[in-house]
Amino acid sequence: MQKKLSFFLSAISGILLSLPWIFPGQSWTLFFAFCPLLFAEDQLARQKDGRISQLYLPAFLTFLIWNLLSTWWIAHVSLVGMLLITELNATVMASVWWSSQLVSRKLGLASSTFSLIVFWLAFEFVQHNWAIPWPWLTLGNGFANSVEIVQWYEFTGILGGSLWILLSNFLVYSTIKNFIQRSSFLKSIKFAGLALLVVIIPLFGSLYLYANYTEKGKLLEVLILQPNIDPYKEKFSGMSSEEQINRLLALAESNLTGSVKLVVAPETAWPPLWEDSIFTQNQSLIPLSEIIQSYPEVNFIVGAITQRKFGDERVISETAQRSPDGSFYFDAFNSALMIDQNQEIKISHKSILVNGVERMPFQKYFSFLSKYLLHLGGTNSSLAVSGEPVLFSVNTSGKIGPVICFESAFGEYCSNLVKRGTNLLVVITNDGWWRKSPGGWQHFGYSRLRAIETRRTLVRSANTGISGFINQRGEVLLKTGLNSYEAIRLSVRMNDKITFYVRYGDFLGRICLVLSGLTVLYLMMRYRNGKDKKNPH
Repeated sequence: MQKKLSFFLSAISGILLSLPWIFPGQSWTLFFAFCPLLFAEDQLARQKDGRISQLYLPAFLTFLIWNLLSTWWIAHVSLVGMLLITELNATVMASVWWSSQLVSRKLGLASSTFSLIVFWLAFEFVQHNWAIPWPWLTLGNGFANSVEIVQWYEFTGILGGSLWILLSNFLVYSTIKNFIQRSSFLKSIKFAGLALLVVIIPLFGSLYLYANYTEKGKLLEVLILQPNIDPYKEKFSGMSSEEQINRLLALAESNLTGSVKLVVAPETAWPPLWEDSIFTQNQSLIPLSEIIQSYPEVNFIVGAITQRKFGDERVISETAQRSPDGSFYFDAFNSALMIDQNQEIKISHKSILVNGVERMPFQKYFSFLSKYLLHLGGTNSSLAVSGEPVLFSVNTSGKIGPVICFESAFGEYCSNLVKRGTNLLVVITNDGWWRKSPGGWQHFGYSRLRAIETRRTLVRSANTGISGFINQRGEVLLKTGLNSYEAIRLSVRMNDKITFYVRYGDFLGRICLVLSGLTVLYLMMRYRNGKDKKNPH
C-alpha cells in the first residue's frame, strides 16, 4: 500500500513539473512541484526493510512523466527518437536526484539538501555544455512565459531560477512536514517564514526591476518574414526552390518601405548555396539582389544550408561528404547569411547542432550511424561547425548576433555574442516540425529569457511557428500567428550595455560543479577512512 501511495505521489510531482511546459503561464506550480516526490521518498525511507535502491524508482517515475508530458511533440518527427530522449533524460535526472539520498545516508538530511541543490545545478550546467547538450527542461526555463517575475535573470541566468525553485520546494516541504508531524510550533513557523521570504524577495525584486527598466539604444526598423512553408509537404519535396524563393520575396516586396533597414527571413529559407561562388554562380540570388538595389539602405538576413569544398591541400574533416560524382569532398553548414547594399555577403555558421538531427554524436566513432540521422534540414549527413559565429554590422547602427534555432536555448552562447559586441539578437528558426504543439511556443518563450539575460531586443523569424519582436524586458511587442503567412514590421532598440550575466555567464553552474566535485571527494575520503579503521592491518 505504501509503495502504491509513493508511486502515486511521484506521478503527481511529474504532472506538476510539466504544467509550465504544457500551459503557458502556469509556472507557479514549480514552487512546490517536488513536494509529493519528497514525501514519497520519506515514506519509503522510513520502512524497516527499505533499501536505498528503492528510492530510485519514484524519482525515475517523476522525471519520466515530466519529460514525456513536456516534450512528447518530438514524436511528430520520430516516435522512437522521442522515447529515447525522454527515457535517457529521465534516467540521468533520477540518478542525480537519487545521489543526494546516498549523501543523506552518510552525512544527514541537511547535507542531502545541500548536495541535491549543487548536484542538480551542476547537472543543468553540464547539460548546456557537454557533447550531447539537451537543456530544454532546465528548471529555470519554466518561467519563460512569466517574465515579469524573473527580471533578475540579468544577474543569474536561468540557473538562478532553478536555484529558486529547489530552495522553495525544500522549504515548503519542510513546512508541511512539520505541521503534519505536529513538531514544535515555532519550528513550523520558522520554515513557513523562510519559504515565504525565499519566494517573495526575488518576486518583488523582479517586479521592481520590471517596473523601472527603460529600453536603451538606437532605433532600427526591422521587417520579419514568415513564409509558412510546410516542412513535411512543401519545404524539401512538393514545392520547388524557385516557388519558395518567389513566395518569400513576394512577402518582402509587399511590406518593404524606405525606412526598413533590416529584413530577416528564417532558417533554411534559401536553397543550398556553395560558399565559394555565392553570387557568381547562384542564379537564385539575382531576385534578392534586385530588391536590395531598389532599397539601397536595406540589409537582408536569411538562412540557408551552405556548402564548402575541400581543396587538394586541406585535411578532410570528420563531417565531410562526398560529391555525387565522387570528384571532391565538402562540408555542409546550417548558416545565416547577411547581404548588404554593397552586395557583400557575410556567413555565420550554426555552432550548436541538434544531436541525431544535424549531427551524429561522437562522429569519429559512430560515423556508420550517419545514415540514420533525422534529416530536418535538407542534408543527408552530419553538418559541420566552424569556430565562432560571425557578427553582422548594420551601417552605423550596431552589430547583430545571429542565433540559429536550437542555439536560442543556450543563455551563455547568446551572452558570448553580446560580450563580443552584439547590440541586437536575431533568431532564425523553423519550428514547423512540431506542428501545433507546445514545442513551438516553448522555443519562442526561451527567446524571451535570452532577452532578459542580455538586455537585448530579440528579433525572431520562423519559417513556420511563431515569429516576433521581444524587447529588453522579455515582453512580446508584436508576433505572428502560429503557422501563418505574414510579415511584421517594428522599430527596435540596439542596446550596448552589458549585464552581470553577460560578463560572468553561468557562474552558478561553475560554482556548483566545483562543490559537487568536493562533495564526492569528501565522501570518498570518508569511505576510505572507514575501511582503514575496519582493517587497520
